[in-house]
Amino acid sequence: MRVGEGTNEIQWGNHINYGVREFGMSAAINGILLHGGYRPFGGTFLTFSDYSRNALRVAALMKAPSIFVFTHDSIGLGEDGPTHQSVEQTSSFWLIPHLQVWRPTDTVETAVAWTYAIEHKGPWALIFTRQNLLFSPHNDVQIANISKRGYVLRD
Repeated sequence: MRVGEGTNEIQWGNHINYGVREFGMSAAINGILLHGGYRPFGGTFLTFSDYSRNALRVAALMKAPSIFVFTHDSIGLGEDGPTHQSVEQTSSFWLIPHLQVWRPTDTVETAVAWTYAIEHKGPWALIFTRQNLLFSPHNDVQIANISKRGYVLRD
């Protein structure tokens, strides 16, 4: 749902624009999920995940299959500077019981992570880099092992 530009008319669509309201977005994801009929997900920059933390924790306590997407994870310093270099955020997610944390590195891992998040119970945090990473070719064994969240890419 969004409000039309220059009017108060509400236009219905397939997404909700929350603006800079990470907690509200994450809490709404949980609420929409609990209401039923939808499998919601929401996304924001990883550096703003602290604002979502309470809603992520509630999803984990309920073991609700909410999907939270965080972008712009960066070990390398980008054009946004150190304010968007939130290397500690991912580690803090591992401290939340029942929250599944995935940080795919390429399109193949991303496809497996999304599929796994949709098919399995529990809340998910999918964390994506802001760097342009090269595609890594995968063989069938590696692709099968991606869902185990650990595999040998290269000997």
